Amino acid sequence: MIKQPVSLATLAVLALVGSVLAQTPAPTQAPAAPPPAPVTRPPNGPPLLSEDFESGAVNWAQILSGAATIKVVQNRVAHGRNAVEMHYPAGSRGAWAFIGAPVPDSLRDQLYGRAYVYISGLPAAHSVLLLAGSHGFPIADFLEIGTQNGLFQPSFQLNAPTPERRRGETVGHQGDVPLARWFCLEWRFTDKPDQIVMWIDGKQVVDKSFTMNGVSSELVRGFLEFDFGFRSWAQAAAITGDIDVYYDDVAIGDKPIGQLTPVAAPARPF
Repeated sequence: MIKQPVSLATLAVLALVGSVLAQTPAPTQAPAAPPPAPVTRPPNGPPLLSEDFESGAVNWAQILSGAATIKVVQNRVAHGRNAVEMHYPAGSRGAWAFIGAPVPDSLRDQLYGRAYVYISGLPAAHSVLLLAGSHGFPIADFLEIGTQNGLFQPSFQLNAPTPERRRGETVGHQGDVPLARWFCLEWRFTDKPDQIVMWIDGKQVVDKSFTMNGVSSELVRGFLEFDFGFRSWAQAAAITGDIDVYYDDVAIGDKPIGQLTPVAAPARPF
């Protein structure tokens, strides 16, 4: 094929176009959505209900199903000599292990809480850590702190339907879940309106409000029971290794409880 010579005029035009393109700024991505504004916390106060397992026993009610187990341990603790372990064996499905207690009357509409938590690993599917709501977990209505795909999943769960209230859930996904280390989990649950705020090691990571069927207040209808532990909705094949979730220094009250001495990483065994 014979190439035609390029004229000087054409070369001049190409040079001008190249100069303009070189000066044109590259397209930029839209800025990320800013994090939610920090929620104002009142001063810390004393817990109204607490458990640190230093007695060597589980003194609250145990809620168990399937192969999951609960035991007090000394090999992995945040503070003191004891913590509690929720053990979820590989290949399990539909099991759960929780410790629960009645919520004091003064915390019916709002409660703050704190727990030191160590999670060995998690499946991608929805898993449950702690909740507060009506009596009778798992068939209860509650605000929940769970996980999914490595993020916290704050949610409202309506599991005790009535003719006026259909079973359902509304969820959010905010904040990375720390694994294989102790972290301080703090939260505020409110039912008027319904909202979960969470802090990890003092940093706010979740601020999620809930609306279901146009209703955004009194979805829970009062906090009666508080439960913490572990449950996974994953299929058995997805639980390829044992999951161990440890809790220490668990407390709830009408004001933030506050942090204790930070736990050195890696987690301290005796």
